Formats: sequence, structure tokens, C-alpha cells
Amino acid sequence: MGGLRHLLTPRGDRIIFWCWLGLCLMSLAILWSVTEPIIGPYEDVDPGVPKSVFWRQLTWALVGYVGLVVASRVPLRHLDNLSPVPWLVSLLLLLLVPVFGPVISGARRWLVFGPVSLQPAELAKVSCIILNASLLARGVDSQRKSLATGFSLLLTAIPALMVMKQPDLGTSLVFWAAWVGMIFWFGMPGIFLLVAASGVASAVIMFYSDTVAHQAWPWGAYLLLLLGVLYWVRWSIPAKVTMLAVSVLSGIAVPVVWSGLKGYQQDRVMAWFRPAEHAFSAGYQGLQSKVAIGSGGLFGTHYLKGTQKGLAFLPERQTDFIFSVVGEELGFVGALVVVALFFVMILRGVDHAAAVRKPFTRFLAVGIVSYLAFHVVVNISITTGLMPVTGIPLPLMSYGGSNLLVTSAMVGLLLNVSSKSFDA
Repeated sequence: MGGLRHLLTPRGDRIIFWCWLGLCLMSLAILWSVTEPIIGPYEDVDPGVPKSVFWRQLTWALVGYVGLVVASRVPLRHLDNLSPVPWLVSLLLLLLVPVFGPVISGARRWLVFGPVSLQPAELAKVSCIILNASLLARGVDSQRKSLATGFSLLLTAIPALMVMKQPDLGTSLVFWAAWVGMIFWFGMPGIFLLVAASGVASAVIMFYSDTVAHQAWPWGAYLLLLLGVLYWVRWSIPAKVTMLAVSVLSGIAVPVVWSGLKGYQQDRVMAWFRPAEHAFSAGYQGLQSKVAIGSGGLFGTHYLKGTQKGLAFLPERQTDFIFSVVGEELGFVGALVVVALFFVMILRGVDHAAAVRKPFTRFLAVGIVSYLAFHVVVNISITTGLMPVTGIPLPLMSYGGSNLLVTSAMVGLLLNVSSKSFDA
């Protein structure tokens, strides 16, 4: 009996585990509230979220616990050696999605196996982190850092572009967030960061010039300023040319990428810039989310008593906007508890990444922490109106079996890293 209890108990940092458990329990509590019947006559417009959503999430939480325990005990040395296998499997599943995946809400993102729906993009996230951790670990002490960086870029771009074609822009950005975090820890030269920052700035200014201001001079002024800076800095000619080329190409690419987005994706971005014009269309979700959070005040409207949720004004309240329900019913205090649990988990993960000796475990922890941090920051920014609406769930809280299982397994790997079993 003691041996069975030992096998069913995750090893590693107990604080991270308690944060995981606290977030899962809070998710179940909020989903129970979300699945309560709609108040009044509004059920004719929105029938509400069925109670089966709660029970399915509870089932996935139990499965996620098993995944967490297994991931916390799997030999990381074997995971390092077999790292290409899960990446190839996830790639195969992504290839099957356009062929066999059903169309849901205008997109093919799932594979259906009887009563179970699987989102291969979720598996691709963790498999990409594992493969990049293994690749970068082998290049950290070599003279071929640039080669390792380029190869990891390619291995990340393949699944990210496949996911973007589904279309799922939000999920595709998660791949890049994890990659950037790992590359930064890998020791990317400062000049690379400056070049990347210049490219991002150029893209943002071009977007503003092209879609908001409808004038070319802001982007032109930026390029002139950049030319002046490059004239005065004491860099090599190739470095200056590279920065200028990246900035110009990034700006030119913006209209091309923008025209390739779906109409609803463009509307969501424009609704963020001009919310009043889209209050009853693309900006409706973001507006109702802010109303829900604002109405919660310090201590909330009390559990099960949220009006934005109860009157069905808040769309996607069980998935991407579950944090809005927390803010409405539990107030600023409840929202702060959720943020604190994520913050402690992420901070402990960074501490463990800095403490371990093996490069593979270090990069694995950094990739997982980057994944969690990106999801949390973007989701909360969306629900509070700081970013345009995109499909980024709140890990461990938003309804969804694939995301809950994969995130739980990632937390299990973080527990595994904290046990320093690979360093022994």
C-alpha cells in the first residue's frame, strides 16, 4: 500500500504542486458557477454552458494528475535521448488535422477519436520544447551556437506555421514565446536582440501607418531615425546592414501578413484600436469582459452571483474569458490569488532552471516557464483590454482537456527538474 501511494505521489517541489492543485480547484469552482442555468429570459438567446462541461473538466483534471505524476518521475535522460520522437508524432498528427479533422467554428484544429477530441497543437507545444531543449543543450558548449540557434528556429517554425494555417494564430505565437525564452537563456548575442527589437518596432510602426493612420510617414520617419543611429554607432558594416535589412523586410511583410489574416482576426485587432466602433461586433467580447471585471470591485459580486456571467452577456466564459468570471464573482482579491499562484509557480520554475547543472534540464525548465508566462500574461491582458482578443486559454483554468493534460504534464516535468534527478 505504501509503495502504491509512493507511485501515485509526484516528486519534486511541493510548492509548485500546491500551486497546480490550487489553480485546478479554482478552475472547477468557477466552471461550476459558469454552468449554472442562465437567469431570466436570456436563455432563449444563449442556452448557457451545459453542466457536462464541469464533469468533463473534472475528469481531465484527474487524468492530468496522472500525467503530472508520470512526467515528474520519467527519467529525463531518456526524454533527452528520445526527444525527436514526440516531435515527429505531433507533426504527423498536425498533418492529419486538415484531412480528418472536423470543422468547428470555421477551423480544423481537432482530431476526434470516439468520445475524445484531441488538439494536436497542444502536444506539439511540449514536444517542441523538449526537442529544442535537447538540441540547445548539445550546442551550449560548442563553437556552433549559431548553427544550433538556426536549427532550433527551423524546428520551431515547422509546427508553428502548420498551426497558423488551421487557422490558430494565438497558439502559433506560443511556440515562438517558448523559443525566445530558451534562446535568450542559451546566450543569444546582444546584437541579435537589438536586431530583433528593431524588426519588431518596424513592424508595429508599419502596422500603425498602414491600418490606423493610413499614412506612410510614421514608418518612413522610423527608418530615417534608424539610419541616423546606425551612422553614429561603431558597429561593423555587416551588422548595420543586417539591422537595416531586418527592419525594412519586417515592415514590408506587415501588409502581406495582414492581408493573409482571416476577416474575423483583422476585426479583432481593429476593435482593440477602435472599441467604440466595434462594441456590438468584434469588440463585444473584450467590452463585456472589462464590464465583468469592473463590476467585481474588491471582493466580487459573490460566488454564483455574477450578472455578466449569469445573464449570458459574457461569451466564451468557460474558456478564454474564465478570468473575467473570477474578477466578477471573486473580485480583485480572487483575481490576485490566481495571479499569485501563477507567479509563484513561474518564479519557482526560474529558480530551478538557474539551479540545475545539466543543460537539458535547464532549457527544459526555461521553455516550460516561458510557455506558462506567455499564456498567463497574454490571456489576462486580453481579458482586461490590454491586448486584442485572440485564442489563448488560461492554463489549468480554461475549459479544455488537451490543454489541461499537456499543461499538467509540463508542470510534472518542472517538478522532475526540481528534483534534480538528472543532475545526480
